[in-house]
Amino acid sequence: MTSALSFTLQQLTDAPSASGIVRRGTLQFSKKAKTIQTPACLTYTVRGSVPHLVAENVKLLPVQLLQVTLEQFVEEKEPMSFKYPHGIHKYLNLELDHLVFCDMRDPMKQEAVTFNTDKYLSVSTHGGVRQITPEMWAQAMKAYNPDMCALMADIVTDNDAKLKRIKRSVDRSLRWLDDILPKAKEIGIPVFAPVVGHTSEEERARSAVSTAERDVDGFTVNVIGLGLGNEATLKLAKASLRNLPKNKPRIVYGFGTPEGILDAVASGADLFDGSYAYKVTEQGRAMIFKFGEISADNTARDKPKTVNLWDPSMSHSFEVLDSTCGCYACNASHTKAYIHHLLNAHEMLGPILLMSHNVYQLDNFMASIRKSIDDNRFESDLTRFMEYYNHVEEGDGMRNHQDEIDVESLGTPLKKKRTLLL
Repeated sequence: MTSALSFTLQQLTDAPSASGIVRRGTLQFSKKAKTIQTPACLTYTVRGSVPHLVAENVKLLPVQLLQVTLEQFVEEKEPMSFKYPHGIHKYLNLELDHLVFCDMRDPMKQEAVTFNTDKYLSVSTHGGVRQITPEMWAQAMKAYNPDMCALMADIVTDNDAKLKRIKRSVDRSLRWLDDILPKAKEIGIPVFAPVVGHTSEEERARSAVSTAERDVDGFTVNVIGLGLGNEATLKLAKASLRNLPKNKPRIVYGFGTPEGILDAVASGADLFDGSYAYKVTEQGRAMIFKFGEISADNTARDKPKTVNLWDPSMSHSFEVLDSTCGCYACNASHTKAYIHHLLNAHEMLGPILLMSHNVYQLDNFMASIRKSIDDNRFESDLTRFMEYYNHVEEGDGMRNHQDEIDVESLGTPLKKKRTLLL
């Protein structure tokens, strides 16, 4: 039987300055005749919806592959989504040509929960902690019928975990893999197997080698929440990646920033979570950085990667976010001053415009990386990017913000209340 997912590695390039391997590939989904060029980002969702956007907004964006998190749907003892007979695409009102990748945990909120056992995985939901068994996972995948999925993994969330606990997590994840894989084959869904090992390079290598022996379609490598610096985290990711077969795709969690994505691309990663677009949107920021478009003779340094729309100076900026951007916000000539006003007024259109812009920009960033690899410029473009931009982590743009003065209330600043419809 022909696999529903195939991966073609088009280019494999040594990246000496980054001490890694740059990969350029193609994911092909035979059932939908869809192709995803890699490196690429999965579009981040909350309960299956791109944050702040509705289906009509998503249609205007270059969104192809969405990440849906199972733990956001199992707050009830008997989840309603498991009973829906038409699959996750119709349940979420997605276009049928959209591709869905279903994973267990939210890449932005992999917080510590109660312990796992050999029988179940504990996840945090709005309804409290729930235990996911291999049988429950199979039930969900059979009901959802996503285009690809990740298997259960015993991810260690304790930064001070002992080696014994780390070894147990590797062994447990492999047992779950052997238990669930036949069920996934029966359903006919392409499977990405988890590679774990927490902070141990040796256990990460063991997990990668053992997992690669199974008949899976790809791999997930998670380095979220290790409590280490960028260099140490990248070293652990490489310990996993270099022990995986070259002919299968790798999804890497934990490198959500532009710098992190570039580091991981240089280390052999293919797919990433796209939560960065949501993160900067929640901060009231718009992406303006470019990759591969900085000339060699440009000596500018310390340039910001985002613009803070909460900044009072934006009230007099009547330019669009990015004149070269093709998103709705920029094409419709919505200015920085207008979006600044929307944020101040707590109008829902503000985050809608920002999110659509940031999702578009992140996709464009990944397309620029692919073009740079195709043109054999990735190393030089990476060097210029790191020299040109400021790499200090952006803070919340709303911090220390005060709403504009309401002249009808004798000059008293009024905090406008937001109404939540639950």
